[in-house]
Amino acid sequence: MNQDHFTTKLRLALRKTLPGTDVQWEMASSDRMINDFPRQKRHDSRLAAVLILLYPLNDEIHTLFIQRPVYRGVHSGQISFPGGRMEKEDPNLTDTAIREACEEVGLCNNDLDILGTLTPLFIPVSNTEVSPVLAFCSTRPVFRPDKKEVVSLIEARLTDFYKPGIVKQKPMVVRDEELDIKYYDYKGSIIWGATAMILYELLVIIEREGIITG
Repeated sequence: MNQDHFTTKLRLALRKTLPGTDVQWEMASSDRMINDFPRQKRHDSRLAAVLILLYPLNDEIHTLFIQRPVYRGVHSGQISFPGGRMEKEDPNLTDTAIREACEEVGLCNNDLDILGTLTPLFIPVSNTEVSPVLAFCSTRPVFRPDKKEVVSLIEARLTDFYKPGIVKQKPMVVRDEELDIKYYDYKGSIIWGATAMILYELLVIIEREGIITG
């Protein structure tokens, strides 16, 4: 895997017209969500950012997900990218993503190459618009997860998400409502909701540009 080739092609791809919201929502769960939920932020929406960290492991590109603890909130127990809400001291959303990754998984003082951003995604249930920031690290970082915020880490090989059958659907009770969720079944881990929608846009870009192949 040629790292310079990968980062150059992905950086250039992110400067082109992105697949956008319509593509992201192809991985949304439930017909009701797809048809009825608003897709644009409101005037009172909060801003947040997640860090999609890409790095080599065994000479293949991987990304990092975190398993969040169970708590009283809309994202309780979910698998997500490191990230969180923008704070007053954050100069911009890229800094938000980096700060949150430092706090949650100990990704601090690393030589991150910021490649660009994906399409911001509005999450109606939390009234939050999330900006996905892509960063590349030339070596696998040493992670130090915060046990209060992270139950476990999932290091996932990107090419695995192109395998047949990895996208599945099943009923799940979410906030006392049964939804037919669409998700990635990554070695038994269920990646759904906003994380799956953001991931799907990245996968579409990578496939469209022929950046890496399975």
